[in-house]
Amino acid sequence: MAFLKTTDSIVINAILTEKGRKLLARGKLKVSKFSLGDDEIDYSLFNALSASTSDSYRPALLNTYSLEAYGDRLKNIQYGLNSYDSGVLYLTDTEIAAMEPDIHAHIEYLPELVLNEKLGISPTKKDYVYYVSVNSETTQKLRTISGFKFLESSNLENCKIVIESGINQDIPPTEGGIDPIPTLQTRRDYILKKFLLDRDFFINADNRIISQIATAKITSKFKGPAQAIGSSNRTAQINFETLQEVVPISLENEFASFATYVAAAIPNLLYDEEGVSSVTNLSALKGPRGSVVALNVVVDNELKINSSGTRDFRYKKFGEIDKIVFSELPSSKFDYIDTTIYIYGGTTNSRLQVPLRIIRYSGA
Repeated sequence: MAFLKTTDSIVINAILTEKGRKLLARGKLKVSKFSLGDDEIDYSLFNALSASTSDSYRPALLNTYSLEAYGDRLKNIQYGLNSYDSGVLYLTDTEIAAMEPDIHAHIEYLPELVLNEKLGISPTKKDYVYYVSVNSETTQKLRTISGFKFLESSNLENCKIVIESGINQDIPPTEGGIDPIPTLQTRRDYILKKFLLDRDFFINADNRIISQIATAKITSKFKGPAQAIGSSNRTAQINFETLQEVVPISLENEFASFATYVAAAIPNLLYDEEGVSSVTNLSALKGPRGSVVALNVVVDNELKINSSGTRDFRYKKFGEIDKIVFSELPSSKFDYIDTTIYIYGGTTNSRLQVPLRIIRYSGA
């Protein structure tokens, strides 16, 4: 269902299911509940720090065209509007009195998901994708490319996808002149007390290509400080313990042939306890940090056959075969399939897309 509010009325464009059409024909169709979404809106048009008045950004947001209604119920609302009013638990009596009778939690900054490319275990983005080697033969070829880091389906520990959830904005100083750099206190104030901590991440992956998702154990650590400040012993503790494969769950998603996985989040405690450094040399987030997850993909076994074996039909059906992919390897040909995994926070519904290229050496 989609609706557009004009000056005098609201125009509703609805697509009914077969049961809905029967009820409508009998005059018994009644709307008992509904959800709201704003998938059409591009919020990158708004910048809180640069917008001096609402007139500088409001027209671009309000004049966005409304999407048509979809027949598939799983493709209607991808970015639903959420209520975070549980945050009123931390409002003071003075703040509540000032907001009455309409009391709502004041949330100025929403967390987002950001891919961390600053760690030694992070893969290199090349040609706008992250590469996944399917077998040891392909791995040996790719390792000859200087400075190129890639995922290995047969070795999940060497390289991992690391995703952080938190506020990725420069937050202006408070009235007292305190710069809210990432610390435990700002984590509590901007994320925990607002009930915006992603304790789990949902992952959607194409099960025609990816058979499993492997995630780090919840006993892993991601905490600071990152630099030796005042003591040579103060170093970051970053240890994503051995990845373990997780099985898909029954939760439906909007993508055909995609399975859904759940990854438990790890507390993102990469901060400087002395409040001196923002620890941006290891974290991808500018502001307070909430949680983090490390993961890898396990490619279907039939796609791992080396160059002396029979090529799986999916390389030709879904991708490209016998292509020269790397300028550094002009005599080497590869088969590959491009795919995307989708990650979203279980609490914030913030989303991130990770483009992957499943690659196999096919011969010279």
